[in-house]
Amino acid sequence: MQKLRLGLYGAITAAGIGWPWYCIYKFVKETEVLGLTDPIEIVNLFSAGVWANASAGFIAADLTLVLIASFIFYAAEGMRIGMKRWYLYIPFTFAISFAFSFGLFMFNREKLIAQNEA
Repeated sequence: MQKLRLGLYGAITAAGIGWPWYCIYKFVKETEVLGLTDPIEIVNLFSAGVWANASAGFIAADLTLVLIASFIFYAAEGMRIGMKRWYLYIPFTFAISFAFSFGLFMFNREKLIAQNEA
């Protein structure tokens, strides 16, 4: 069962790099078609899209709350099981993606729990 969980967390971590960044790549290509070159304009367009309508706002609000809960979980669980550098998963969320950071946290958590049990 542990190998299955490790495999699933590993797959989510890998997909958490590929899928979100594929979407960013597509967004960048769309901005090129629009002729946007100013980074501020591009960030503003991206931000506007996050809250473009009620359904996008729902997803953004929901994800924001899940992020806050996950950061609390990283701290509480990381300290509880003695995970080194648990705090690095927070900037990974913003630098790479939440799917990546959460998948990696869970993967490393599972490995540490198995090591502690052995």
